[in-house]
Amino acid sequence: MVYAVLVVSGVILASLERLPGLRYRRAPLFRAFFASDVFYLLTGFVAGTSLATAYVVSASAALGSLGMPRLAALDLPLWVNAVVALVSLDLGNYAAHWLMHRYDALWEIHKAHHSSRTLDWLATFRSHLLEQALRRLLAPLGLIVVGVPIEAVVLGASVFNAWAMLIHSNLSVDLGALEPILVTPRLHRVHHDPETTHKNFGTFLTLWDRLLRDGFISREVAAGVTFGVPDEVEGYPQGWCQQLVEPLRRVGRSAGARATLRRA
Repeated sequence: MVYAVLVVSGVILASLERLPGLRYRRAPLFRAFFASDVFYLLTGFVAGTSLATAYVVSASAALGSLGMPRLAALDLPLWVNAVVALVSLDLGNYAAHWLMHRYDALWEIHKAHHSSRTLDWLATFRSHLLEQALRRLLAPLGLIVVGVPIEAVVLGASVFNAWAMLIHSNLSVDLGALEPILVTPRLHRVHHDPETTHKNFGTFLTLWDRLLRDGFISREVAAGVTFGVPDEVEGYPQGWCQQLVEPLRRVGRSAGARATLRRA
């Protein structure tokens, strides 16, 4: 189901992004580094989803075998469990996202995602393999602890992923009525604007940003802005292989410099 929603959402959003009356700004479908981002999609999302599902199922079963109460045992309606799954995934991803902006080493890894100079549905999936691993481990912890049924996890994750694609899309649609509750493309563009990168961390609910002091900004981002890594918009590498190595090189160099200072 997750993959079916991915394909349908991608086709719909890519089609809508071609319409002058709906798009945020003109951009070709096969824009620069399209192939790199497709590779990110295949290696980070498609492969990672299967591993994450197995992780949730096995970890939840392990807790259940230890006698922890399972939400699955309550026989609640699927939609109720799916809402729990969606909110839990959103909070878990918010926590992981906040950490990647809070700590220098994690920020170096997360820069790959912010390096996209043009936002569209495919830019959603540009993220370093280490970021994918961190998100896959941390984001589902709430699901595992309460024991959400796997079918509800799949449904909640499908909605979450489709919404993540929407907020990264190259669309300029008036969704202001939803913004007291839900993140919209307009709000998420604030996060990818180099001037306000460390704001608006949310993916689905705006609640977490509103609870975080000074974490939320509601404003329009000019259509002429160039998205990218703050202070490195033009200089940050764009290719998949380069981005795989660059954060590791920078973190290693920083660790080496600190070691040198300690010995001095």
